[in-house]
Amino acid sequence: MNSSFKKEVEKNLTEICKVLGFKKKKYNFYKPLNTEVFATIGFGIAIHSKKGHVYVNVTIGVFYKNVEELKAKLTGYNNNLDFMQPTIGIQIGYLMKENSFKEWDFTENKDNSIVYNDLFKNIQNYGFEYHEKMKNIDNLLESIEKRVPGVLNHAREKYLPIIYYLKGNKIKGIEFIDKTINMYKSQPKEIPDIQFEGAKTILTITGKNFGKISPDYFDFRAKFQDLE
Repeated sequence: MNSSFKKEVEKNLTEICKVLGFKKKKYNFYKPLNTEVFATIGFGIAIHSKKGHVYVNVTIGVFYKNVEELKAKLTGYNNNLDFMQPTIGIQIGYLMKENSFKEWDFTENKDNSIVYNDLFKNIQNYGFEYHEKMKNIDNLLESIEKRVPGVLNHAREKYLPIIYYLKGNKIKGIEFIDKTINMYKSQPKEIPDIQFEGAKTILTITGKNFGKISPDYFDFRAKFQDLE
């Protein structure tokens, strides 16, 4: 496949986002929903074994400026701010009726207008609805508390106390941090040996660091405690 076709697809996706009112920052597209919350769109572009095809999947997200700024202050990492990485996001296929991973197949040397139009329509129909829902911080909080698809544990352990604090409940944030720390402390320090028996050898895996708490999380707690 000519690499120019992949660039052509990327250019057309950028044009679609411009039509929808989005600007680009690094790898994500964004537009404000209010002064603190931004809608985001991210594209995953892949070339599989099928020659002459480019496959595109879409992640719909919401970026909370106040949440991410406080997270950067407490952790020292501002990658999400630099890349407009969403505070919460989901692959668009899980918002659609099929409720499964979805990607669009673009074919080289072919009129792909129907495929572009379908992608455009589904961002409007399903992505915008998600943006509207998640711009409400109570819906964001509920989704992270319930660990909906797209919410990772390591992110949840920082986002939840931050959101509690922004909603005026610092004590609940500290309680959650301490509960998280105690949960890890109660786990075994090592995973029991797991053996995989093959034709000639037995491979044994032992987790030496299981149950240990990152020192960064204790630092996060100390900085969180010092918040006014």
